[in-house]
Amino acid sequence: MSKFSLIIVTKEKDREIEGYWIQDHIGTLESATTLANETSELNSGQNIAVVEQIRSTTPALSYFKDIQRLN
Repeated sequence: MSKFSLIIVTKEKDREIEGYWIQDHIGTLESATTLANETSELNSGQNIAVVEQIRSTTPALSYFKDIQRLN
């Protein structure tokens, strides 16, 4: 099992993104991607990226830059 974070993408260039953390996921990259797609559908098609888990004591809706998209 791996740990991932889902990010609402506000800017993307060459698979490097910026955006807001929305939730973590423990599982496979495939299950994290499925969750990101489902979350996107529930949020009017908003671009949701899967990244390696963001380690922060207060990630909720924090803005992150220069992170590598995995999905």
